[in-house]
Amino acid sequence: MHYKLLALDLDGTALSDPDTFAPGLAEAAARAAAAGCIVAAATGRPGGCLPAALTPCPEWISWLVLFDGAEIRDAKTGACIWRKPFSAASLEQIGRAAGALQIPAEYIDRDSWYHLTDADRQALNASGITGFHKKILTLHGCGLKGPVSSLAGREILKINMPLVPRELRGPFQEQAGAAALVMDCGPGGLELTALGAGKWPAVAFLAGHLGLTLEDVMALGDSGNDAALLAAAGLGVAMGNAPDSVKAAAKAVTGRNTEGGAAQAIHRWLLYN
Repeated sequence: MHYKLLALDLDGTALSDPDTFAPGLAEAAARAAAAGCIVAAATGRPGGCLPAALTPCPEWISWLVLFDGAEIRDAKTGACIWRKPFSAASLEQIGRAAGALQIPAEYIDRDSWYHLTDADRQALNASGITGFHKKILTLHGCGLKGPVSSLAGREILKINMPLVPRELRGPFQEQAGAAALVMDCGPGGLELTALGAGKWPAVAFLAGHLGLTLEDVMALGDSGNDAALLAAAGLGVAMGNAPDSVKAAAKAVTGRNTEGGAAQAIHRWLLYN
């Protein structure tokens, strides 16, 4: 088997809806694991917001790359081997930029709490974000009363900005980019991690931890937070439902997630049948 580590994005890739594996995915990934490939779920989700399909975690998943690559956990033991939180100074700079441009922001800590102001919560709930996202805010939302920098002790691992108009994305990145890795996720707005995090460096670290390199990695994804990993992996496969910019970063393209594209890719390029 040429690729020894399979890094699977979840939403839009391995999942066909927020809680269910896409057609054929579980069977194909289990076959890959049985053949000796190490399988990692590489997701933007926090550990406390994993889909029903991963609770409990299937035996064929060995590692969880969470928060867009700001944390890596052993899927069996829960042990954390990588964590990259924002510094207080970075949080202050990002909060200042978001406030100046009136961009609602969710600051997600290591325990999967989404910290946001009452005004930002109202703006998000009144917007067109998905019902799944609104449910997450109901279950995990936490009021932010003080300065954003005060959250540093909570170890903020990811920042979601779901409502960023196209015309404000450039100005925001100019003001806050030096404090974060800023990923444009299309209709989903912007997602931020601390510098040094991201799926690419996280999966590279995991590969090294396992005695492998990125050339040993097959990665599948569909969004802006996957693009760098798809470009760097030995084989990066974009989903058919991915935007053109993500497809351009990948070395191959498969079918749509809802049509079993991830399973097709595993059979074609990993299992060869």
